[in-house]
Amino acid sequence: MKNYLLIWKKTESKKTKANKFFKKFQKFDQEKLRFFLVLLVVVLLDVMVIFVYFFKTETDREIVVKTFNFPNNSKLRGELVEMTKGYPIEKMIPLISRQDEEIAAFLISIAKKESNWGKRVPRLNGEDCYNYWGYRGIREKMGTGGHTCFDSPQDAVRTVSARIKKLIEQDVNTPSKMVVWKCGYSCNGHSDYSVKKWINDVDYYFGKINGS
Repeated sequence: MKNYLLIWKKTESKKTKANKFFKKFQKFDQEKLRFFLVLLVVVLLDVMVIFVYFFKTETDREIVVKTFNFPNNSKLRGELVEMTKGYPIEKMIPLISRQDEEIAAFLISIAKKESNWGKRVPRLNGEDCYNYWGYRGIREKMGTGGHTCFDSPQDAVRTVSARIKKLIEQDVNTPSKMVVWKCGYSCNGHSDYSVKKWINDVDYYFGKINGS
């Protein structure tokens, strides 16, 4: 009987030690797991930051490539800076002056007529939409008056210059033909006076820039 009790005590003692060891191991394992998870989260965050940085860099580079299709024209840039000094559109001149001269001439002359070079503009939540041309392309963000709200000056110049370029390729290459910008495909809903005024006002600045 004594031997049995002795064996039982030894067995219980071993079980107790085993349980203590298992609990210690379990605690150690949980700490390791917690440390591993924290480390994994940190690594994933670092990877995300790096990815976002490079994605933004590539996106910005793509915007620059698509916008700046022509070499810098310092003469044109100087003329446009002098012409638009004090107007909101002045900040866009470095972008506009890198366009083809004919496109730049339409960008400036239409913006003068449609918004007085950025002094009358559509807004979204009180913010400037950078739409100085009365452009009405449908987007998720739309400003007052049903006008497009651009994300940035770069976005504005890139989008509007692309539209003008397409019109020029369709032989819409003079202010009188470019009146489609005001009227669409028909000027029937506009007075003869307003149509002629639009053409004359655009032609004035277009002529000063194109071929100057």
